[in-house]
Amino acid sequence: MSYEIQVYSKPDSQLKKYWQELEKYSFCYCYQSYDWFENWVNNFRNQANDITCVVVVSYNNKILFILPLEIIKKFNLKILQWIGGKHSDYHAPILSKNFNLSKDDFIDLWKKIKLKIPDFDLVYFIKQPKTVDKLNNPFVLFFNNYTDSKTYNIILPKKWNEYNQSILKKKFRSQNIRSKKLLKKLGNLKFKILKDKSEKFEIIKKLLIQKNLKLKSLGAAELLENEDLNFYTSFENDKLDTISTHISYLKLNEKIIAIHWGILYKKRFYYLLPSMGEKNLNKYSPGRLLLSLLIRWSISKKVEIFDFTLGDESYKKSWTNNESQLFNYLYLNNFKGIFLYVLIKSKLMVKSIDRYHNIKKIVLLFKKIFKVYAN
Repeated sequence: MSYEIQVYSKPDSQLKKYWQELEKYSFCYCYQSYDWFENWVNNFRNQANDITCVVVVSYNNKILFILPLEIIKKFNLKILQWIGGKHSDYHAPILSKNFNLSKDDFIDLWKKIKLKIPDFDLVYFIKQPKTVDKLNNPFVLFFNNYTDSKTYNIILPKKWNEYNQSILKKKFRSQNIRSKKLLKKLGNLKFKILKDKSEKFEIIKKLLIQKNLKLKSLGAAELLENEDLNFYTSFENDKLDTISTHISYLKLNEKIIAIHWGILYKKRFYYLLPSMGEKNLNKYSPGRLLLSLLIRWSISKKVEIFDFTLGDESYKKSWTNNESQLFNYLYLNNFKGIFLYVLIKSKLMVKSIDRYHNIKKIVLLFKKIFKVYAN
């Protein structure tokens, strides 16, 4: 088979044309839309040592797939990974609906692709879904991967009552009704989806402040910074071709008690950044009530899938009727990266075995104990 392989080091008009043309006739997650890619590059591709390398593969003058990749420099090593980092919950190729390569053909093609992109020491592909819509993800199907976390979503019915009675767990259903009644007793309860740009900016700032307060309370190593704020607000400034942002909040009297920032893309709602403000209202679960309203709104707009995105927290099982698995792929390209390869492989093997995060819980417990004694 004869393929044409092109590699782009930055967004340009030709890449945009190819990418958006393929988007029309394929499925990809919102993180692989051109809108998301361009915004991410404009806000985060400021590291002089990191290299963007988007691979466009054509067959018979038709785009077969696109690989949004980058090479980052870490520990004096060059690591090939999917572009997007922590801001992308799923990493995958954009596949044409006509993609049907056999294992041998794809592996042979992948070897040729690797020769076309700049030199690297390791391949480390994380958070890879098993399927891209109805197509198998070739990087999971054809390569040896390590299991990562599960993700949960709702295949939405056509009516809210059907979801409320058949999918949502009975315990949650009664708790949602109770929370709404109790909050209404405290004052005027209002659910709002934002349209005004200036109000969107204000709410995004408030949301990120709330998220950082929550992250600090959990002892998180990384907090959201100004560049993160710029990334999310840029979606409101730019003219988007394929994705739509969705910002909403729940207000009690004059206080915003829960906020959510998400994406609507190809009849899939992405539940991305929820936050709660008033700690004294936690017992009323305003965040959970806002989530319920977002699911109801999605059903009313004939959205097909409500995606809880990254994270296999147990509470999600009470809302959803479908689950999927994410996978990680590691490959040593030369001996220079052997030490990091062994470290990452050990971590992936432990994570793959420790499906219920018991080891992680023990490590976190010892960290807390050590912190107490250190103080």
